[in-house]
Amino acid sequence: MERGQVLLAHPLLEDENFHRGVILITEHDEEGTVGLMLNDQTTFHWPDALEGTWPKAPLHIGGPVDQDMVFFLHCRPDIIPQARSIDGFLHWGGEFEAMHTALRDGLLAPGHIRFFAGYSGWSPGQLTAEINEGSWAVIPGKSVNCLSPQRELYQALKNQLPPDFRLWSNAPKEPQLN
Repeated sequence: MERGQVLLAHPLLEDENFHRGVILITEHDEEGTVGLMLNDQTTFHWPDALEGTWPKAPLHIGGPVDQDMVFFLHCRPDIIPQARSIDGFLHWGGEFEAMHTALRDGLLAPGHIRFFAGYSGWSPGQLTAEINEGSWAVIPGKSVNCLSPQRELYQALKNQLPPDFRLWSNAPKEPQLN
């Protein structure tokens, strides 16, 4: 597992937090793994979650951990110091005030940044075990536009699922009800 890779949940994964989830891995080391869910948009916008003046852009659920905290993904480390590189193009975090100032002053376009409430996290070895048991498929991150919100992202990526996942990709959300 590496930063920048993308996880696709098995279509029948029973954890509601990750149902048909698409997660970008932002950190992976001996302390565990952190990621942001790319396809779980809320009905809220940045001004609903953040104090001050913000553009009206969607807020996403990054995962079930620390949903009272806001995280951000962007492509502008040149104007957001202390951002952590994911793959050389994508970065996450950095100096919050510098990011806010850049947005306010028009130096950072809303299409260059996404905000997430919470994140997805796994303890050391946990994600590897879940991948080995078939809960997740791993695809290259470069195949996903991580800064462009897409509600149907899972469906758009399903052709990259392994054959045994693809078989189930058109199953209804609750197959037991059929």
